[in-house]
Amino acid sequence: MFTRNKSMNNIKQFLLGIFIYLVLTFHDRVLASSTTTRDIIVPKISDWQITVVNGLITSETLFVHCKSKDDDLGEQNLHLGDRFSWNFGENMLHSTLFWCYLSKDDGHMNVKVFWDDVILFHRCGWEKCVWTAKTDGLYLWNSAIGEDLLLEKWETGW
Repeated sequence: MFTRNKSMNNIKQFLLGIFIYLVLTFHDRVLASSTTTRDIIVPKISDWQITVVNGLITSETLFVHCKSKDDDLGEQNLHLGDRFSWNFGENMLHSTLFWCYLSKDDGHMNVKVFWDDVILFHRCGWEKCVWTAKTDGLYLWNSAIGEDLLLEKWETGW
């Protein structure tokens, strides 16, 4: 009986040691990657890259202004073939959302470019969403089938 209790105590100590090691290691990793307090409270679960491309064959300048609840990525003026990209980590609450205002000479749109959606994730290959502005609207590169999908049409005017 004494040997069994001693074995149980050894197992408990071993598991407690592993738990403490994991907590300290996770804490060091989080601090070493220079994340914010919000990232510690709501850790990132996956890394993503979003790209917006000017594919307007009319050589128009594409105005792009993207943001999330926490980040304003600034205004960009993209010429034909130019790209604007950013990287981020989706949080554990699956509440990460980015949207953009896009405008060209004769049209504009407000569009979500990242949200928690398994279909979007599949189309983006679980890591990169590439949005291309074309004459008739905004396309998402569907890496699952290897082609652009028209997801949003331009609104006329400003």
